[in-house]
Amino acid sequence: MFGTASAPKKRTALLSLFVCLVLAFAVSGCSGTTAATDAGSAPAGSAAAASAEDAKMAVAVKVDSSAADGSVAYDETVELDEGATAYDALVATGLSINASDSQYGKYVEGIGGLAAYDFGDTSGWMFSVNGEDAQVSCDQLTLKDGDAVTFTYVTSFE
Repeated sequence: MFGTASAPKKRTALLSLFVCLVLAFAVSGCSGTTAATDAGSAPAGSAAAASAEDAKMAVAVKVDSSAADGSVAYDETVELDEGATAYDALVATGLSINASDSQYGKYVEGIGGLAAYDFGDTSGWMFSVNGEDAQVSCDQLTLKDGDAVTFTYVTSFE
């Protein structure tokens, strides 16, 4: 049925079909016809872009160990998702963090290599939001856009 002369033609035809399919998929994958899934690809001014921007917030984070040795310092603004906690803000700094879970919530044992009890039995990390000492653990305090979080190393709890 198939002679030896037609086999190369069929291979060439199949190869051409394969190349056309690959090109068709490549072109359709590069076109703008797919739905945007992130804020970076949503058209400016669109509802999707507005809601994605609304889902972010800016929080000022300061980490201060000047009461101890001053080895840990950070003072920048980080961008977080709405609903983020004070612990999320600390993680966003990129500093090394040693934390554990307790019955009261997340306990920050160390930041940047400076740990609780390094400067006595009553030394460790405390945090405040907008200048007020927190009454809950850092993973339970939800932040708002524009909040200022400060983690301070203290040598005594007074």
